This record gives sequence, C-alpha cells and structure tokens, in this order.
Amino acid sequence: MAEDIALVAINVGIWRRLAVLYPDPATNWRKYAFVLPVCLMNLMQFIFLLRMWGDLPAFILNLFFFSAIFNALMRTVLVMCKHLAFEKFLDQLTHLYRQIEASSDEHSRNLLALAVAESRRLAIFNLTASFLDILGALIFALFLEQRTHPFGIALPGVDMQRTPFYQIFYVLQVPTPVVLSTMYMPFVSLFAAFALFGKALLQILAHKLSRIGQLPEEEQRYQMLIACIRLHITIASYVRNFTTLVTYIIGAEALIFGGIISSLLFCLNIITSVTQMISIVMYILTMLYVLYTYYNRANELVIESAHVSQAVYNVPWLECGMRFRKTLLIFLMQTQRPLVIKAGNVYPMTLAMFQSLLNASYSYFTMLRGVTNK
Repeated sequence: MAEDIALVAINVGIWRRLAVLYPDPATNWRKYAFVLPVCLMNLMQFIFLLRMWGDLPAFILNLFFFSAIFNALMRTVLVMCKHLAFEKFLDQLTHLYRQIEASSDEHSRNLLALAVAESRRLAIFNLTASFLDILGALIFALFLEQRTHPFGIALPGVDMQRTPFYQIFYVLQVPTPVVLSTMYMPFVSLFAAFALFGKALLQILAHKLSRIGQLPEEEQRYQMLIACIRLHITIASYVRNFTTLVTYIIGAEALIFGGIISSLLFCLNIITSVTQMISIVMYILTMLYVLYTYYNRANELVIESAHVSQAVYNVPWLECGMRFRKTLLIFLMQTQRPLVIKAGNVYPMTLAMFQSLLNASYSYFTMLRGVTNK
C-alpha cells in the first residue's frame, strides 16, 4: 500500500485515517465528520462576507479567508470523489517505487532516496507552517479591541459578538489549525511528491542512457536502449495520469489565487492599519508559496525531460548497426516532446507560466487602483 512507502507516507496516512482515501465501511463516516463542519463554516463565512459589502478592506480580507477555505474544501472533495483514480495512481507509483528500491543500481536508489528526503521535508514543513499560521490567526483574534472570530462568520438573526454566541463559536473554531492544515496541505505536498518522483524517474532514465556507450557488445547496447524506451513510455504514462488527477483543480486554483492576490495588493493601498498590512503580506506570501511549489516542481519535469532528450542525442551510434540507429532515431523523435503537466489541460506548468500569472495579477491590481483613483 502507498502508505507504506516513505515518499508519500505522511500525507496518504493522514487522508487514509480520515477516509478521504481508502475508505471502508468501518471508516467511511470519518470523511463526512471531517468535511461537513468545514462546509458549514464556509457557508457562515459567505453570510458574513455579504454583511461586509460596504467595508471594502474588511470585505477583501474576509474574501481571502472564504476563498482559502473554499479552495481547501474543493481539493478535499475532489480527492474524495476521485479516490479510486487517486488510489490507482498511487498503486502505479508504489509499483515503480518498489522496482527502483529493489534494483541493484545504486545510483538509481540514491536518486530515489533524494526524492524521498525532499518529499518528507516538504510534507513536514507544509503541515507545520500551515498549523502555526492558522494558530496565529486564532490567537491574534483574542487581542483585538472588538470581539471578532478568527474566521468571520455570521448567521441570520444572531449577533455573533454577544455572549454566549461569541464564546461558543470561538470554541468551535479552536480545532481549525488541525482541521484546515490536514485538509489544505496534503494536496500540495502530494503534488510535490508526485513531481519529485517523476523527476527521479527521468534522472534514472538519463543515467541509464549515459551507460549505453560503456557496454562492450552491440547486442547489450541495443537491449539497454530498448529498456530505456520502455522506461520512457512508463514515465510518459505516469505523467499523463498525474496530469489527469490534478489538472482541473490546479487550473481553478490559478484563477482563484490570481484574483485574490490582486485584490489583496489593492487592499494594501487603502488600509492604514500596520497589523492588517502585515497580515495581508503574509497571506500573499502564503498563496505565492503554494503556486510556486506547484509550478516549480512541474517545471523540474520539463527540465529533466530536456536532459533525457539530450542524453538520447549523446548516445554513441556510429559504431552500431542499422537496427540500433533506427531505434535510436525513433526514440530521439519521441523525446523531443517534453513531459509537461498542464493546468486546466491547457496551460503548461512552467516557471514562465508562473511569472505570467504574477504579471496578470499585477495588471488586475493596477487596473483596480486606477479605477479607484478616478
């Protein structure tokens, strides 16, 4: 099972215990207990957001909180609905992982170990940072002059600032650092782990290609070339399945985050509270970190694909027979197309596209500022 491999153990283990992945009759109720209270809170946030319509800074800040939690819900519900596809993909990953782990090639095992170490570091950092960030918001609300909840919520006909409603709903929000962290960050960390594993596979392929010229006999070189072609087909299938799992959620997040970042930048120009300014900068950095994690890890696949193509080009062929040359030429043509993860099945996830998203967000910000100044 995927939970047993170190590459994804932390995040898969969390979602398995919550029945988001691998649900069974005995644990199926857990996913509803996990998601439904957050759905209710998000609905109450929306009601509160409508009440803030006349106060633009407060509206934008609460729009960020609403969007962030809605996005976490969207991610988690997507995984719940597509859990069979996720589990099938994890089975594919586990099979490939076990093959490398059992390999006699020490270099391949070292590349896998590097991917595992980086994946676990990211998973621990993401969960810790998210927990502390939300815990800070929870504590910060206690020191405000006016009673307010960490996440603004409202119900029709209820004054949320009156006792005992304020205390009751504040206590109900106390578990949010744990709940939202385990809802929001595993998806980010799993995306990074999947991309890191794909990167390791491509590095292993490039290493195997570099060894072809060291083999003494042509038949050995040919068999190694065939093995490399099969590995490339496996990696291409892995990347396609990876893209199918995440493409639409990543596309939606790019649109949501782009709009929220431009709104928060605009909010910085119209508020005077230093505390709020610091909070907004932290929120912007959080979203940029998540987007950068996605696009940087996906971009590494593109880079490693280019390295594989170059490794194929560098395979010595002059001293080989016609069969080897024809096979190598076909393989070279196949590797000219980089393995790319696409957001919304349209836009390639590269650092150039990440920069374009930032440019678009800044353009929307300048447009909003120009309209307001008029």
